[in-house]
Amino acid sequence: MAVTVTNLSKDLILTFERFNDQGKSVGETRRVRNFKVGALPEDLHEVALMIAALSEQNCEGISMQDVSEITAA
Repeated sequence: MAVTVTNLSKDLILTFERFNDQGKSVGETRRVRNFKVGALPEDLHEVALMIAALSEQNCEGISMQDVSEITAA
């Protein structure tokens, strides 16, 4: 069966570290959706750094995820 893949958008995933009431380290993930398919990884990284600078938590990781639609041809 032939399938068609259509790139819809890119998502930016930021992982933050915070401490709960007991002082334990807790990981927290935030997703920023719907970036243009043609957005360059360098540009997304720059945006992630700006978002992380606004946060009170430490940013531990930056990821990018492509969102695609798969349809049967």
